[in-house]
This record gives sequence, C-alpha cells and structure tokens, in this order.
Amino acid sequence: MIVFSGTSYLGLTSHPDFLSLVKEGLDRYGTHYGGSRLSPLCPEIFEEAEAAFAEWTGAPAALLVGSGSAAGQLAARYLAHENLPLQIGPLAHPALWWPQGTMHTNWDAFLETLRTKPSVAFTDALDPLGIQLPPWKSLWAAKPARLVVDDSHTLGWYGPQYAGSWRQLNSQTEAELLVTASLGKALALPAGILLGEEQTLTKLRKLPQFGGASPPPPAFLYAWLNGQDIITAQRQKLQAHLDQLLPTIKAIPGIRYLDNFPVFGLQHHNWGEKLRQKGILISSFRYPNEDSPMYSRIIVKADHTKEEVAYLWECLEGLGEWFL
Repeated sequence: MIVFSGTSYLGLTSHPDFLSLVKEGLDRYGTHYGGSRLSPLCPEIFEEAEAAFAEWTGAPAALLVGSGSAAGQLAARYLAHENLPLQIGPLAHPALWWPQGTMHTNWDAFLETLRTKPSVAFTDALDPLGIQLPPWKSLWAAKPARLVVDDSHTLGWYGPQYAGSWRQLNSQTEAELLVTASLGKALALPAGILLGEEQTLTKLRKLPQFGGASPPPPAFLYAWLNGQDIITAQRQKLQAHLDQLLPTIKAIPGIRYLDNFPVFGLQHHNWGEKLRQKGILISSFRYPNEDSPMYSRIIVKADHTKEEVAYLWECLEGLGEWFL
C-alpha cells in the first residue's frame, strides 16, 4: 500500500541525511535536556535556534517550547490575564482553546464581536482539515486588539520564504501579532515556537509554565540549523510533485485544495475506500474527537517517489468517473 497521509510534508522524519544530523546532535547534547531554560547551564543552542527562527520568519523574536500545544497554551494563559476578552475563532486549533475564552463556530458572529469590543482574536493561519484560509480582509476590518495565529501547517512550507505567515500578516494587521506553531509538521522537529514582539516574549519567559517545563531536545535543533541544504532539496521535490498533481486536482469537482498546499480534501468519503482498493491509503478519521466531523484527505510529501505520485495522478483522474 502507498500511504498518502501524515504531516511531515518535507519528508524529513525518515530522510537519511537529516537523521544523520540528528544523530550528530545526539552525540553532542544527549537524548534530551530535561532542565529549565532558566538554568545557567542551559545549552546555548536554544538561543542560537531562536535567533535563526526570528531572522528566517521576519519576527522580532522567537521562543522555543516543547510542543505546538505548549506554545498555544502558553500564549492563551498569558493573554487571559491581559484584561481583554479572548475570542476563539472557528478555525482555531485546540492548542489555542482556553476556558476563559468564547468559542465561535460562525465567522459572522466572531467578526461582529471583534468589531464591537476590543478583544484578542485566535485563529489558524490555514485550516488543514477544511483546506481553507481565514477571511483575512474581514478580520483586518474587524480590528482586533491582538491577533494570535497558529502557524503549524504553514511554517516550513507555505508563505514568503516558506517561513509561514508572520511577514504577510504583520504587514496587514494593526493588531499586535503573536504567532504560535508546532514545528513537528513540515520541519519534523519535536518542538513548538512562539513568534512575537521582544517585550511580549520576555513576559512569556517569566511565566512559571515556561521556566518549569522542559524545552525541546537540542539534537533536533542542531539538525535544523545544519540541515538547510537538505530542507531546500526536499522543498524542490515537493514542489515538483504538486506541479504534476495540481492541474488534475483543480479539474476534479469534489476535491478541496489551496495552491501549493500539499493536502487535498475529499468531499466524498467513499472515495477513500475506492483509493484503498487501488492500493492507496489516505487520512480519513474524525478530528479532534469521536464526535467531530469526518475528514478525508490526500497528503502528498516530499519523500513520495515520482512513480508513487504518477500512480496517484492516474487514480485521481478516475475519481470523477467513480462518483458518477
């Protein structure tokens, strides 16, 4: 079976050269640094990686934490004490959900709330389940006081310089921007990150939930810092796959897509079974819990071979006929 699922868009989780760099990092730093980032004995590689992430994304500062969920919860906890109501938008990942926030399932109600009172707005930069972007122009017009964006599925592949959405969003919004992200998607790093103003991240560093938590394993940061040539080559492979597939994808009714995003949503879940009969397994399950909607998606990654992508292309051409 050929598996078109998962979130390692650049295929780094099993790339032999990237794994070699991780092993080099393990030899240097061990399996993990289980101490506090506030310790004077903390390895300097964390600050080196944060500086590199800030420069790459265009953000004033970066802060590394153990996971994307930890990044989102740290941001929400900090903002919950800033005397502004938290408005959690329809696309906000569960990492940004907070008990004191107001959950919105309707965009119109969410935007109207932002227009009527100063608030913190939470949203994802890109919805990898519904394969859609937020209504950015309407969000700018609503003028939230602060904007928190989960960049997990964009950072590393999407946006200017493949660096996610900081540059684009920060130039368009009047709100103070704070970006959170898992680095475990395109970049395959067991880590999370926050991007924001220096003074904001300085406050986040002072939270006990930051100082009392373990940071990500430094070996993986070593691999990222030293593996940029590998990452660039993997981006080129993924781009070639998408260039081959997108013309066919765009011609098939019932498939949701975004230009240059390697995830394609199937509106008809039975297509997943038909693909399975052809030897292709896709992502199809309810998320984030068993009562949630079903999402069926084809996910293309850089580590797929040309032959595998060509076979998927052949099968996709028949999808319309199967549905009819």
